[in-house]
Amino acid sequence: MTSILDALASRGLTPNKQPHEIVELQNVKPACEQDLQLVHTAEHIAKIRQKAADEAPCVVADFEEPPDNVTYMTKTSYDDALTGIGAALALVDHVASSSKDGKGPKAFGLIRPPGHHATSDAPMGFCLFSNIAIAARHAQKRCGLKKVMIVDFDVHHGNGTQDVFYEDPSVLFLDVHQLDVWPGSGQVNETGKGEGKGNTINVPLPIASGDEVAGNCLERITAPAARRFAPDIILVSAGFDAHWRDPLEQLNFQSATYHKLVSGLRDLADELCGGRLVVLLEGGYSMQGLSEGVCETFQALLNRPPLHPHDTEVSAEPLQAAQNALDEVVALHGLAT
Repeated sequence: MTSILDALASRGLTPNKQPHEIVELQNVKPACEQDLQLVHTAEHIAKIRQKAADEAPCVVADFEEPPDNVTYMTKTSYDDALTGIGAALALVDHVASSSKDGKGPKAFGLIRPPGHHATSDAPMGFCLFSNIAIAARHAQKRCGLKKVMIVDFDVHHGNGTQDVFYEDPSVLFLDVHQLDVWPGSGQVNETGKGEGKGNTINVPLPIASGDEVAGNCLERITAPAARRFAPDIILVSAGFDAHWRDPLEQLNFQSATYHKLVSGLRDLADELCGGRLVVLLEGGYSMQGLSEGVCETFQALLNRPPLHPHDTEVSAEPLQAAQNALDEVVALHGLAT
């Protein structure tokens, strides 16, 4: 977070420098347990609260899962999660109330801890509660926005988000991630269940996929899926660990790739749902890649050009393998134009 804030300040992307274009919401209230219960079980909430109060610093784990599914907590982790979720809900409220008659403001939640791996009853992968899922349910139940589209471009699959909405036709979940990495979910044939069949779209990309592949995915899958679904709001799980500098996995997105992706989502929000777009921070483990990616996201939300040129150090993309992967998704979900 320090790296992100320093980078935003160095680029002048702050309320102090641009008070007419960037507004920081003030006096945001933390979420309450009733907010968490939009998605999570009472038992899960109580467990996280108790662990933070009585045992932290510690790790929490669902011991029915593999032994590497542990998440570290400090004494403040529970309160920090409530603060972050409260910010996410405030941003949804602001966007929902301001976008009734046209292209309203866009929002970015610089929040920690992340959320897209947490299931309804277990923490996972640095995530205690599902920030994006709670925001989606809040948009539906309290803001009157019936149809929610969630786009996740973190390098890891948002398994928790998928689990929450897997049988729900009112939420379109589209996840672009690296093929066959942790946590192992997100295969192409995971498309939803029951009334939600077809409303989960997974796009696993081959190793070394980068800027061109990401752009093709936006054009061939994300845009037509969004237009067909016609959401009332678009929420984004914005992980920046698909960046080529990131040490965890092997996708090769560039900093400007995030500008391309978020610009496309901004345009879709303006076209389809009165500009309602809320971006929430997920992963990112290269401080340079993370901070540059967030700056590019701000630029895109402000409808400004990218800050960073394409990097010549990035290796060639597996364009044929990626095309085959996208073709499979297009055919499976009937997205061909």
